[in-house]
Formats: sequence, C-alpha cells, structure tokens
Amino acid sequence: MMAASLLRRDKKSTAAQLKADLSRTDNTSGVRQLQELLDCVLNPEKPAGDTEALDWCKYLLAGGEGFEEFCKTVRSYDNATLCGLVWTANFVAYRCRTCGISPCMSLCAECFNNGDHSGHDFNMFRSQAGGACDCGDSNVMRESGFCRRHRLKTGENVPSVPSDLLLMSELVLPRFIVCIIQYLRDGYTEPDSSSDRDLQKVLQQLVPHISFLEELTKMGGAMRTVLTKILTNQQIFRDLSMGQEENVYAQKNYEKYLSALKGSGLVPAEEKAVGGAGPGAADLASSGAGPGAVSLLGAAAAANPDESSKEEEQDGGLNVGKRKRVKLSSSTKDPSIMDTLKHKCFLEELLFWTIKYEFPQKMVTFLLNMLPDQDYKIAFTKTFVQHYAFIMKTLMKSHESDTMSNRIVHISVQLFSNEELARHVTEECQLLDVMVTVLLYMMETCLIKSELQDEENSRHVVVNCGEALLKNNTYWPLVSDFINILSHQSVAKRFLEDHSLLMLWMSFVSFFQGMNLNKRELNDHVEFESQTYYAAFAAELEACAQPMWGLITHCKVKETQEYTKTVVRYCLETLQLWFDAIGFVDEPTPNQVTFHLPLHRYYAMFLSKAVKCQGLDLDSLLPDQEMLMKIMVHPLQIQASLSEIHSNMWVRNGLQIKGQAMTYVQSHFCNSMIDPDIFLLQVCASRLDPDYFISSVFERFKVVDLLTMASQHQNAMLDSEQERPMLEGALTFLVILSSLRIHLGMADDEILRAEMVSQLCMNDRTHSSLLDLISCPNYV
Repeated sequence: MMAASLLRRDKKSTAAQLKADLSRTDNTSGVRQLQELLDCVLNPEKPAGDTEALDWCKYLLAGGEGFEEFCKTVRSYDNATLCGLVWTANFVAYRCRTCGISPCMSLCAECFNNGDHSGHDFNMFRSQAGGACDCGDSNVMRESGFCRRHRLKTGENVPSVPSDLLLMSELVLPRFIVCIIQYLRDGYTEPDSSSDRDLQKVLQQLVPHISFLEELTKMGGAMRTVLTKILTNQQIFRDLSMGQEENVYAQKNYEKYLSALKGSGLVPAEEKAVGGAGPGAADLASSGAGPGAVSLLGAAAAANPDESSKEEEQDGGLNVGKRKRVKLSSSTKDPSIMDTLKHKCFLEELLFWTIKYEFPQKMVTFLLNMLPDQDYKIAFTKTFVQHYAFIMKTLMKSHESDTMSNRIVHISVQLFSNEELARHVTEECQLLDVMVTVLLYMMETCLIKSELQDEENSRHVVVNCGEALLKNNTYWPLVSDFINILSHQSVAKRFLEDHSLLMLWMSFVSFFQGMNLNKRELNDHVEFESQTYYAAFAAELEACAQPMWGLITHCKVKETQEYTKTVVRYCLETLQLWFDAIGFVDEPTPNQVTFHLPLHRYYAMFLSKAVKCQGLDLDSLLPDQEMLMKIMVHPLQIQASLSEIHSNMWVRNGLQIKGQAMTYVQSHFCNSMIDPDIFLLQVCASRLDPDYFISSVFERFKVVDLLTMASQHQNAMLDSEQERPMLEGALTFLVILSSLRIHLGMADDEILRAEMVSQLCMNDRTHSSLLDLISCPNYV
C-alpha cells in the first residue's frame, strides 16, 4: 500500500524524500519504502518495453535532482586514467606500431590526434570486428604515445566522491540488473522450440534497459566502481537472483535458468560433484594416459555409440566418414573445463546470457564500456575464461557464426592484449589449458579417418575440410585468442615449460597432418571439383603456423635453448607416432599427395632457429638415419607432385589441384609451407648418404630410366610428353636445394630486402601493404 501511494506522487519529490530517509542514521523505514517501490516499478512480470520503469530509475538515481544534472555531477568525479572508448565494425581507428607493446593496440581519432606520433610507423584502418581505445593503458602501449588528456590525468587530481552522491545508485541498480536477468531468463525457450525471431524479440525489448546501463558507464570511473561492486558481489547475487519460494514467477525463471545451463551441456558444479564425473569418465581414467595426454593419432570411438549416430544425423546426412572421438585423459589439469559452470555473481550470469543470445551488440558494448575499471577488467576476464568452452559450443551451433566470431574477438582482444592480465589469468584460471583443451574438443567434432598411406589399417585421424567448422573458419576467434596470448613472452614461456601442454598441442597439430588428401585420377575426369583446399590451407596457416611463429619469436636467444630442445623432441616423438599410425615403412603410396605437413614444419623451423639463433649443434637435434629417411619422404613427395601437376599428370583432377600447387608457393603461404619443407630436405641431403638422397629424388620424380647410358629407354610411369618436364622439374629442384639460403645462414636483412624487391618489382606498394604482404614474423 505504501508503494501505491509513492507511485501516485511526483517522481522527483518521491526520490528526494527517499534519499533523505536513506541518509538518516536509522534508515530502516527508507529502505523498506524503497524496496516496496522497486517491487512495483521493476516487476519483471510487466512488459519489458514499459518505459515508466526506466523513468523511475533515472529519478531515483538522481535523488531529487534532474537526471542530466546528476550525470554531470558524477562525471566531475571521474578518476579513470584510460580512454576505453568502444567502437563497432567499420569505425575508423589508428594503430601506431612505434608506440604499441601489443600488436592489437588501437587508438580513437581524438586520442591519436592529441598524442605525438610524428615520424612514427602508424596507419589508419577501418575496424573489422570492433575495438576499444587503449590510450592510457601502459600494458598495451608506451606512455610516450598517450594523448595529452590521458598522459596528465591521474586519480590523485580528482576529489573523493561524496558519500551520498551514489547512495541511491548502490540500492537501485542491483534490483535493475536482477530485472534484466529475469527478462533474459524468461525469454529463454528450450532449443527444440526456440527460434531466432523469439530471441531477437526479447533482445529488442531490452534495448532501452541495456542502453541505460551503457549510459551509466559513460558517467566515468565513480559510477563504474559502483557497477563493478554490484556485478561482482556474491552476497547480493545470492539474495536477489535465486528463485524465492514465495515468488512463483521468480522460481519459474530460476528453473528456466537451470534448464538453460543443462540444455547447453553444462552442469552446475554441485550437481557435478554429486552425480560423479559423467559418462566416459571411467574409460578415461582407465586409459592410463599421462598428464594432459590425448589418445594420439589413433582416436578411440565415442563413449556412447548413440551420441555419434545422433551427431551424424545432425550433419544433414552428409557422407563425411565415420566420426572418431579423441578422448582427453581424465588427468588433464582441469577435467571440468568442458561441462561444468557455476555462477556466483551477476557478471557471470550476464555473460552466460550474452553468450546464449549470441553476443547482442548492445550487451557487448556495455560489458566493454566497463573495462576501464581495473577490478572489473580482472573479474570479467576470469569470467570470460570460465565460459570459454561454452562460447565454443555456442559458436559451433550458431547460424550467424561470422557475426558472432567478430563479437567474440571484439571482447577477447581487449582482454588478452594486456600481458599482465594474460599472465594473471594464466596463473589463476589455467588459461592455456582451457584454450588448448577447447580447441582440441572443437576439432574433435570434425575428425575422419585418414586415407594416407595404408587406407584400410590407418589409425590416424584428420580434420574433414568439408565440414562447416573449417569451411566457414568457425575456429578463427579461438585460434586468434591463442595467437594473441602467445605474443606475450611470460605466457609463451609458461606454455613452453609445460610439457603436458606441449604434448596436447602436438596432438592438436597432428589433426591437420595429412589432411585434404589428393588421389590422382588415372581413368575418368573427376565429376565434382572439391574446393576444400581453401579451408585446408587457411586452417594450417591460422591454426598451426601462426601459433608456431608466435612460439618461435620467444626462442631466439641462447637462454631459451631448453625450450627449443623440448619442442624438437616432442615433434620427433609425434612424427614417429604419426608414421606408426599411418603404417608407413619406407615407400609412400603412389598417386597420393597432401600439401599439409605441419608437424614436419614445426620440426624444421625450430631446428632452423636452434642452429641460427641459439648456437645449438644441428647433429644433436637430429634423429637416427632411419627416422631422417622417413622424415624426408613426404616433403619430397610434394616437390615431385608439383612437377607432376605442372606436367599435366593430374589433369583429370581438375583445376583445383593446380590451385593447391599455386597456393603452396604463394607469398602469403610460402614462409610457412614450402620454405620449411625445402630447409628440411636440405638438412636431409646434408646428413644422409648422397647416393641414397639423389637416387630417392630421381625415383620420386620418376626419371631414373631417363638417366641411363642406354641408347633406348622405356619409362613405364611417364608418357613421352611428360618425360622432359619431369626431368626439368627434378633438376630444378636440385638447383633450388643447393642455392636457396633462407634458412642456411642468410641474414634477416638480406631476406627482407629480397622479399621487398620481389613485391615491388610487381607493383608499387605502400609501407603498410608491404608489411601485410611480407607476413613472416621471422624478419619483420
């Protein structure tokens, strides 16, 4: 009844009276009146589009002042030292490589123009996924690049906030946030009955509420501090968000929330503890694998056969081969990464619904606008990591994976570009374990049996490049995050020191080893030309090569010799497992070629850096002669196949095979593909018996019969018109092998000069485009 009388009165005078009552020493009556009023005003059973509730909130927060006047007053106590301006896609921003500590650093136009960047290496760009201004953040950019405003301003210059200014905010905003969460819970429907339209309708109705929160964040540091305390306070969350027994509507919504958790394949932590480790746990425990181990290369069948058949049905009946599940050992550092989630505060549940509703832009902008508050930034980053597996699951189910990917990166780049923060969550939340485990699980969903070498008996599994996951680059945001954190030396060193993680990563890389296998058509022309090679080359470059370059960046001095030795050892071990899994002895199966050998390339590049930069002895890092002979075979097969393709021996496979041959040597890919392959073959040529190596080359190029002294020869493998180009190809390969010096002592400056000349001889280039085209981090 008291609330009814307050609702009939003028909002401004009611707010002033309530603030006065709450400011008294004994404010019991004021608290009761306010709570009763909020029960009516912020009743989630009312339509979400009701603007009356927002009006009441504005008046109550202002406490008797006009809302605009209140905003201005709060801004005068802004103690934030960071800019933090958030923008969305297509916003024009700046990046200064001279000032940047992180490669992802960016500045808004105002901060860039008010800073001193004369003579710096900067560029103006149009943002693809959105971003935020890093001015004032010394973890991301050098202080010399700060604008005048963020260089001079410190919290010490700002007076302390009066105790009563934000009194009403502290009491009203928790109820307002609960109201938003109730609407989000109520809008959730079971997966079989939900539709995109329903979700969009809920989000559309909540736009004014989230816009109001966004407006509050723009009041500056004082208001963001209040919001942070509310969003991270566990007691307030327990008091307000659980379904109160006396409130049937709240109880029903709480059950919907629990249903949403379970429907997402997540189990609250307490249920997990009661219910045991779930199906398949016993299998994992009995596997006896070591820490962080994976049943490498020979994937075991799914723990539940019904699950695999269900998944095949969901693929729309595509004949993509029988799926194989790779089992993660139960002794990985955190077995609950994939399926356990417990929310303890508003921030955690808000992020859960943000993911569930596929990252609505308004919600993303609000969450990012809060980042200048350091306590919030740490809490939010931990929450983001906690939900990382759920993000992956939602991304894979999304019909708008491109949009969702951009929104994910919009958030994650702000969190993981900061080395101090990345190191903190690596230590506190096992960030590296989470990322590698999530990537492994993601790729497991599209594994098929490899047909390389011994097709019938092969135990090796590879990613299926025809799957949407690879065709649509769905993995990109997660791989991008991993590359980002590996750019930080402290995080990369932690990764290189963790042997179980390295084993896990080599398992991940092995999924790409031998993918997109080509079989030469000998009779009829192929009916349908598959374009999966685009996905294959992109996947190897982004998911394997770029993390490799990130790690190599931190292995260039003698002090890091042990890291290099460890990686080399695991490369050799994983290669041996791969040879065993495909049933390889000494001869490759004829008329087969894969351009994808990331394990060979990891070994080659770490070998190169070990000798060139770290002063290690080459022979100490090489395997025995038998293993070296095996390692030589598949890179050599690629070189011979290039000549076969150019000699029209693969013409029945269509134009796509020529596309693969061209992509393999193309400037964007060659640093990570043909260059490592040639170096590995150079190592093999220098350490194996010369007669064996040369005869292997001529055998692989099918030209042994052309090199006899007999007056006549008969080549059973080549037509007469193919003989000359294949012989030219073999001899050209030997010339390349003996003359290419990229990894044989050529200085970085020489390589860079040669790269620049090759790009500039084709066209004039700007400095920025040259940097993009010469993409190898080796010397840029």
